Amino acid sequence: MKFRTLVSLLIAMGLLLSGPALMAQEETDDPVVPAPAEQTDQENSTPAEAPPLEDPAPIPEEPLIYDDYTVKGYAITVFGGQFSGAKYLENMDLPDRTILASGAGDIMGYDGEVLLVSQDPVHYTGAHKEIKEGPAYGARIGIYISDDFHMDLLGTYATGQAVTTMRFTSDPENFPDKSERIEVDKDDGYKMFKGGLALMYDATPATFFGIVPRLGFGLGGIINRYSELSDVTGLYLEGNFGLNFELFDNFQIAGQVDLTNFAYDVEELGYSNMVNFVTFSLGLTVYLDVVPPEVRASHMAEKNN
Repeated sequence: MKFRTLVSLLIAMGLLLSGPALMAQEETDDPVVPAPAEQTDQENSTPAEAPPLEDPAPIPEEPLIYDDYTVKGYAITVFGGQFSGAKYLENMDLPDRTILASGAGDIMGYDGEVLLVSQDPVHYTGAHKEIKEGPAYGARIGIYISDDFHMDLLGTYATGQAVTTMRFTSDPENFPDKSERIEVDKDDGYKMFKGGLALMYDATPATFFGIVPRLGFGLGGIINRYSELSDVTGLYLEGNFGLNFELFDNFQIAGQVDLTNFAYDVEELGYSNMVNFVTFSLGLTVYLDVVPPEVRASHMAEKNN
């Protein structure tokens, strides 16, 4: 009895002594959740903007040189001169005893009607139609794409007379060889308009006594206008030759010859005849330089070396 009581007392004392340790162990085994840290004023504040980046230092541009300029300058020319005219119908004289079908020998007048004299082949034959010479005026604008090459925009206006002549024999039976060419019709209101484009070359290596030869060719359109007849139009090809002499800086006197070739539609023939007009002109040219003086001076110095 005393022994059991002693054992019970010892167990109770052991439990009493080990209880706080067991409770501490249980508290240690539980996960520890840290308390949320208090946000500071700095964390609640809006983030400061980053300072702007500075622009990189500009790269210095290289100065322009002569070749950087597509157009080197402009040459404006105003001219006057003489227009040659041309013959666009030249029928042969009919031999004796020639028989023509009805209407075969009809020649149109400048009023649009058939000339009555052309229906009398016994006395009248060999009709010629031509444009007489007259004054010509115009202008050219040259666009220089290099030292010596330039594209010219040009326009020409000329006036003259359109004339029809025939060979007249007053007494074909007794004096068949006694004949003369007489005028049978005329239009004083003829006008020629021409405009186009030409590629020109200033042959500076061939300069003599300060005179610069110029060569070129061009194309464009031409209008032959009459008082009553419809306009006769066509496309032309042209050859150009000129001489330029510089009076002083950027101011020249220019002489030029233009040979214009085109197809002229002739009603009496039913097809076109090739016609050549020649224009002789003399004018004044002003050169407008678009290249800065220092750039041109540098270019000329380099060219002459």
